[in-house]
Amino acid sequence: MSSPWLPRLLLGVGIVGVCAAIVSISVGTGGPKVIKITGGDAVQELLGGVRQDGAYLGSPDAPVTIGLFTDLQCSTCDTYQLDTVDPLISQYARGEDVRFEFHNYSLGQADVTQSAYAATAAGEQDQEWQFAELFFRNQDEAPGGQVTDEFLDDLGNAMDSFTTFDLGPWHDAMGSQEVKDRVDSDQKLAAQYRLRVEAPSMVVDGPGGTKVLQDGPTTDDVEAAVAEVGGS
Repeated sequence: MSSPWLPRLLLGVGIVGVCAAIVSISVGTGGPKVIKITGGDAVQELLGGVRQDGAYLGSPDAPVTIGLFTDLQCSTCDTYQLDTVDPLISQYARGEDVRFEFHNYSLGQADVTQSAYAATAAGEQDQEWQFAELFFRNQDEAPGGQVTDEFLDDLGNAMDSFTTFDLGPWHDAMGSQEVKDRVDSDQKLAAQYRLRVEAPSMVVDGPGGTKVLQDGPTTDDVEAAVAEVGGS
């Protein structure tokens, strides 16, 4: 006579197998991706001690402003930031002649992205440039290429570990009308300059006029524009 426990045992094994399959489908055979935010030391080396005021980086008395229009979630903007923008920051930001202004400009299908609000909210603590630089250094860590609230929180926690950054006010600012208005104004300003969406742009403004540089200008392009509008 068969044991009455055998059907129950087989049923239990089947349930465990189904649960395991569901978990495997949910997280993949390799398990959930562990996000490790890196690059804080490099960000501080680049920006530490440089004056920031909201979206501005550098001396407020500088006669020339380089306005950077870029998208944190653009797939190629991280390389552009590291290879082109950062050398310009190293060259100019600690001096008295040039300052930078960060503009969150969508280069994708979405009008604006959550990362734009997160970066602008960091600017409420005068750390928008730090946030953007850290974001670009970790862009590929976003699970499945999607920037989630959890990914943004990981960045915020990393900011808190290497600089004075208050997570509570940052979360509050992300949903504020003031931050929304600032992001909207960046889009409107880009439209006024008729900027294209193929690559980041820079607008160099000074006593000698304004130069609009589109489609990922090189460091040489920007340096030439600074010399032209600087009025010296």
